[in-house]
Amino acid sequence: MFYFFCLVTGMRVSEAVAVEIDKHVESDCSIIYVRQQREKRQDCVKSHLKTESGCRDVDIHPDAAAIVRNFISNRNSGFLFQSANGTMFDPRNIARDSLEPILEEMGRGEAGTLFNVFRRFREVVLQRSDARQILIDYWMGHSNASMGDRYGRQLVEDIEYRQEQVKKAGLGFELPPRLFGLRGLQIVENTAAA
Repeated sequence: MFYFFCLVTGMRVSEAVAVEIDKHVESDCSIIYVRQQREKRQDCVKSHLKTESGCRDVDIHPDAAAIVRNFISNRNSGFLFQSANGTMFDPRNIARDSLEPILEEMGRGEAGTLFNVFRRFREVVLQRSDARQILIDYWMGHSNASMGDRYGRQLVEDIEYRQEQVKKAGLGFELPPRLFGLRGLQIVENTAAA
């Protein structure tokens, strides 16, 4: 599910692991509010992002939003992706235990690839769509100080327009039907009978 989320949002891995359900996820999961990231090499939140333009609202395709909503299930707080004890995922552990072996098996294990493959994929999907460059830069958190971007800022503030554009852009892949039934990790405390 973590890889799926990174594919459909194009978020940086440090941003994705720091998403908190009650603070950063719209109730229907159509928008993720990027406002914080994980501190590098530490298990804590950093309230400032890589760049000023990193503070953004990432619109999610309706089909992907339904899958994220189903994954969240009945949770209403905590990190979207968290360990059994409720802490943020550590990207280094994900890379070591899962992503690096997958990429090596694919012959793509070169240094520096890792989680950027998801951002690159999403950017290419958006570039191939009819979405305007200003929206692509906004969703991806790129900084671009051109005059056209300043004049076109009203487009990124128009949520209805953004939602239409993310639908048109699509996901870039077909969704397997079983993803729609995916539920989030439910942490159940074991109690010993006295």
